[in-house]
Amino acid sequence: MEEKPGKKLIVALDTSEELRVRELVARLDGQVDFFKVGLEQYLASRGKVLDFLSSRGKGIFLDLKFHDIPNTMAAAARQAVAAGVWMFNLHITGREALQWVVEAVVDETAKRGGEQPLLIGVTVLTSLAEQDLSELGIELTAEELVVKRALLAREVGLNGVVASAREARKIKEACGRDFLTVCPGIRPDWSVKGDQKRVLSPAAALKNGADYLVIGRAITRAEQPEQAVEMIIKEMEGI
Repeated sequence: MEEKPGKKLIVALDTSEELRVRELVARLDGQVDFFKVGLEQYLASRGKVLDFLSSRGKGIFLDLKFHDIPNTMAAAARQAVAAGVWMFNLHITGREALQWVVEAVVDETAKRGGEQPLLIGVTVLTSLAEQDLSELGIELTAEELVVKRALLAREVGLNGVVASAREARKIKEACGRDFLTVCPGIRPDWSVKGDQKRVLSPAAALKNGADYLVIGRAITRAEQPEQAVEMIIKEMEGI
């Protein structure tokens, strides 16, 4: 059975305000099952937001983008498993670091029991354009670099990648339909683009192969976030 469109939506809690987070989660309780916790909210709440979301039965996408030496990344991955998150991510760096993280997640889950979290690699941030990559000395296009990193992620056992929905189709072609694409930079036509550069609408993202859509400001800064979610889900249902 095909998953309902609403199950493909992840709302980004990118705010430092605890009361705002609690209000948003309460207001969207009947509509949204998954929430993303990034650096801002994680640090503002000193990690307590994870306990709050768990107490409400919500799936947590822990978006801290681990990027360090293999030992540190593996140790952090064990803590993510211990926190009971549904999904977490790390930058796709060297093969060794990725392998250490995969092994740590499998081992820690076996020790603790329960469901293993989804492990998602960050390919190229959606705020980066071709010129940004060129200035960093990267000669590949954004799409070429994303696919190259996605293939490495698949080879070492990650469940999927974070990427612009513009590259989702190419990722699926290279890595297979079961390899997950988690796509930020989703902007409904009626919302403000902001600092994202490689963006698509919810409908276009799903058509291009996105499995999960990460949407923040279009919902969290709306005067009526419930209405914004309803509009987005209706657009997703029209695919």
